[in-house]
Amino acid sequence: MTRTPRRIILLILSVLIASWGTLTVTAQETPQPAPAYRGVVDFESVIVRVLPLPDAEPAASVFQNNSLEVVGRSLDGTWFEVRRPGRLNNLGWIFHEMLEYDFLPENLPLTDLTTGQTGSTALSEDPGFAVYVNENVLLRTRPYYQGDRITTIEASSILPVLTRDPAGEWFKVNYLGNIGWIAGFATRGIPNVDDVPVEPGLPPLQSANVVIIAPEIQLAQVERLRGYIVPLRDYADGMATFWLMVSRGEILPCNSPAFLDQYQYGNQDIQQLPELQRYAPRANQGITYLNDSIAPLQECGLIDRRATLAARNDAINARIIFDATLGALKNLEDEVIR
Repeated sequence: MTRTPRRIILLILSVLIASWGTLTVTAQETPQPAPAYRGVVDFESVIVRVLPLPDAEPAASVFQNNSLEVVGRSLDGTWFEVRRPGRLNNLGWIFHEMLEYDFLPENLPLTDLTTGQTGSTALSEDPGFAVYVNENVLLRTRPYYQGDRITTIEASSILPVLTRDPAGEWFKVNYLGNIGWIAGFATRGIPNVDDVPVEPGLPPLQSANVVIIAPEIQLAQVERLRGYIVPLRDYADGMATFWLMVSRGEILPCNSPAFLDQYQYGNQDIQQLPELQRYAPRANQGITYLNDSIAPLQECGLIDRRATLAARNDAINARIIFDATLGALKNLEDEVIR
């Protein structure tokens, strides 16, 4: 076997050492980990499924107080994709009401683009923007109240947002494959709404003669509407509790209150506070739900359990609407008027 002379080895080493002095190390950017979202199982036993569907094949079982990492959401946002903490493989899908969590679910990435789709327009990717629906809202063909109705979107849905109108008051969304527009007031809003692309082809915002209304007048209108809503919200909460107790078999006194009146306002009120055109009709929708919850009390006595559950749902829907309206008023008061 031929041996390499020692002087040649030393020469090679000296060349390598010299070349190391001229090497530059390129720092590679470390990818930032995705935010960790956690939830805790809130029921005694829950089946995690292979797909975000109630009749999908079971994947695993989890139990009360189990901690899960939430990695994505379904097409309508009512199912969460989960895995056990510290694992690399996803476990499957769990219905959102089975978890207790403290994050905003619209911040989750969209990890299933097709399951449950009913419309003809499939998403090819997550558009990167999503909005949480606070209350039942109509999906329309155009970003106007005159737009034709496509379908009704249920509260607690989370919708991929494609574009917006120039004012950021309407969002073009994909709801289970149905493309249309929803009014922003029925949603939790998008913090970075200015980053959402504007839908091309819509007419620009119309300029108008500005009439300045004194802040104290607008605040008085806000306080008037708040004074109307707060007792109704508390009453709706009480009705929800009442019907829950009745559904569990408790015998309670049957007090039949008078039906509630809608919020009264006119053109002068709207001129002082234009937002009344959005908030007052929404509050009156809450009145409709509350009246539906009160209606079974007109016939005091034995009430079918399904009727009690329907009445409780009506009361809860009323409470949700009143809470959302009160939140919108607080935001209007703090961020716009003052």
